[in-house]
Amino acid sequence: MTLIYIIGFYTAANAQLSKLAANYFNNGEYEKAAPLYKKLYIENNYNDMYFVYYYKSLMFDERYEEAIDAIKDQLKTKPDKIYLLVHEGYLYEKLNKPEKANKLYEKAIRKIGSNKIQIIKLANAFKEYSYYDYAKKAYEAGVEKVDDNILFLMYLGEIYALQNDYNNMIDYYIAYLKKSDNKYSGQNIKSKLSKSLSRDKMTLLRNKLVENIQENPDNISMIDVLSWVYLQLGEYEKARRQIIAIDRRFGENGSRVFKFAQDAYKAEQYATAAKSYQYIIENKRRNNPYLMQSIRRYLNITSEILVKDTATTHEDFLDIEKQYNKFIEDYGIGDQTADLVIELAKLEAFNLHNIDKGINTLKDLIKRNYINKNYRAKAKIVLGDLYMLKGEIWESSLLYSQVDKDFKEGELGELARYKNAKLYYYNGDFEWAQIIFDILKPATSKLISNDAIESSVFITEAIGEDSVTAPLQMYAKSELLIYQNKFDKAISTLDSINFLFPKNNLEDDIWYLKAHIFKKQKRYELAKKMYEQIIEKYPDELRADNAIFELAELYENAFGDVNSAKVLYEKLFLDYDSSTLAVEARKKYRQLSGENVQ
Repeated sequence: MTLIYIIGFYTAANAQLSKLAANYFNNGEYEKAAPLYKKLYIENNYNDMYFVYYYKSLMFDERYEEAIDAIKDQLKTKPDKIYLLVHEGYLYEKLNKPEKANKLYEKAIRKIGSNKIQIIKLANAFKEYSYYDYAKKAYEAGVEKVDDNILFLMYLGEIYALQNDYNNMIDYYIAYLKKSDNKYSGQNIKSKLSKSLSRDKMTLLRNKLVENIQENPDNISMIDVLSWVYLQLGEYEKARRQIIAIDRRFGENGSRVFKFAQDAYKAEQYATAAKSYQYIIENKRRNNPYLMQSIRRYLNITSEILVKDTATTHEDFLDIEKQYNKFIEDYGIGDQTADLVIELAKLEAFNLHNIDKGINTLKDLIKRNYINKNYRAKAKIVLGDLYMLKGEIWESSLLYSQVDKDFKEGELGELARYKNAKLYYYNGDFEWAQIIFDILKPATSKLISNDAIESSVFITEAIGEDSVTAPLQMYAKSELLIYQNKFDKAISTLDSINFLFPKNNLEDDIWYLKAHIFKKQKRYELAKKMYEQIIEKYPDELRADNAIFELAELYENAFGDVNSAKVLYEKLFLDYDSSTLAVEARKKYRQLSGENVQ
């Protein structure tokens, strides 16, 4: 018991002394820290860590001779600590004796053996004082003298990067990849390259990788880094080909391709993402963990592409409908395919304009009690949308209310609540709609929250202080007509607002709705005119930032005028920096400027 007590007391005293020394050192009181670290060094079996702080305390206190003597004494007992020669040499530099210093550096290099740790410590000592040429010599000795020398190739690349010698840096990184072909090698190099290469240097790296891969076609690490370089350069199709080549050559399970497809989609490279998912669909077995997700995402993206493409025909939608039905038939209706069924119903109703067919598709899914309740709830919400499209408003409200009741918490319930609030709004019950919108302001979903805030603000501003609701009732009716694709009636109703209520405050909102109609009708010049009027006459109103963003998209996608789109995106994130669209506008601007944004 006595012995344990003594050991405990000694340990506590040692820790207290170490803490006191550290406080002195960190506060710059080196003259006080030095004797404490010397005492700790001696009392702890000449511990290297305490010795480092001891001689550094002497050095920072400018007691260079004492520090040199301390290092010399240490080397007498531990001659293998050749990194101390570097610190000794640095002290001679402080004493303006560079000749002595250089002799010590060269001596350290000559004394390098085959011990990997010894070489790493020596190189680190040189790097500490930015003596990169000597650090290179240490690593080069490591390449020559150590059997397991792969890491030294990477370290040499790092040194050349510090010296901005990118040509040699790339050569050594590629040499490392050649010798260390495992699943972590490429990741190591990618993390280092991302910090040091500009676009033109990335191009140099790409060219050298292509050249070396021709000689080493089975090196997965080099192919992996090359695909990453293509991504940095925005060359998504080339990246896709490389990533698929890796998957094929090494019999992978598609995880790499799936991850790439997700990244391509985020970067709005929709066609490339779709082709990546298609590869998984066509090349992986039914039990593959990425297959069903790839099927869903492939069909969703393909549908998105068709909707956005101004040249899409009815036959194109019929073709994608066949693909949906084929996958559902192949895999049956269950939790795995429920999302596909829901998307198929939307396609049938909104794109093929067969509302009843879409309704029947969803009803068939909902009645299957073995389907997960979340999927059935999603189907009910979409079914409510289709009934609203058909004009059966109260059927919609009933379905939304059922989901709201079953999902009091979470996004499904919030979405159902929001949809019901919109129904009240369309029906002219603005007070009740606004109550729900206000409840949804802190919604879990950022999209629902933003829409609820915007809707609530719009109702307040549109009704105004005189509480006249008739113009807003007509406006809300027009929104519903647009949703139902009854565009002529919607325009007629919007025009009637100005005729019947010439002093209404909805002019910019009316133009905004008309712009949406004209876009759906592909009458892009008219849509452009509406947006321009909002931006010019109502720059401080609620619709201004939306109008700028949507006009920019129009220039980008419909007119192919990238420069005009860039001007508008820039205007949005500079002049409307508090807008919820500002971040997306900045991202779009950078993409159109040729930057790689992921």
